[in-house]
Amino acid sequence: MRPPLRPAVARFFLITLPLLMAPALVPAPADCSEPANLSIVAGPECVKGEPRTDAVSISSQGVTFSARPLVLEEWEARLEKRAPGSGGLLRGHDGKPAAFQVFLLKVESRNKDLVRFQPGNVIRLGGKYEEDHLLDYTDLYRYLQGIGKSGEDIEPVRDEFFDSGMILEAGQPVERMVFFRDLPVSKKRRTLTLLISSYQVGTETHRAALAWHFDKGK
Repeated sequence: MRPPLRPAVARFFLITLPLLMAPALVPAPADCSEPANLSIVAGPECVKGEPRTDAVSISSQGVTFSARPLVLEEWEARLEKRAPGSGGLLRGHDGKPAAFQVFLLKVESRNKDLVRFQPGNVIRLGGKYEEDHLLDYTDLYRYLQGIGKSGEDIEPVRDEFFDSGMILEAGQPVERMVFFRDLPVSKKRRTLTLLISSYQVGTETHRAALAWHFDKGK
């Protein structure tokens, strides 16, 4: 069981601001002048003239992290492709969609040194006190039990989402989904960040952040 993070505002800013201000780690922000058709947009803030996208990619220490949010139809389609009949696995018996926020995360190493990545170190940062770890195999197993299904039903699609730690082979990217509980509605929340609080390259530990901002039109 992972210990909960301390909900300290000072800690939140100490972690996120240096990452979001570093040129090598900040993804390109969006063009505010274009039509609003995305709910969250790449970059920590809107800057005119930049491409509008919900895909974020950053590279540091020979490791590239890329991510974009998935809508319900997309992530259910990935489950269905992995194991036919599993598309609606996380829906309730009444067919109601599961209240999750899902991202497609890709990690690639081009480093000659050994790279270790622990999905448990991926944290979603929203507004104040909104620090959430991703949902792992055990979390989703218990979720299924909670809605009256067998937890073992998650087994056929286990390789579609990040769960256990791994060693990254150079030139062999790994792309999987990361699940979080859905964010509560908030008009004050302005940014959203996936923080990789630590990953190892050789004997050194590093961190990286993927940032989005919310479309004002949504």
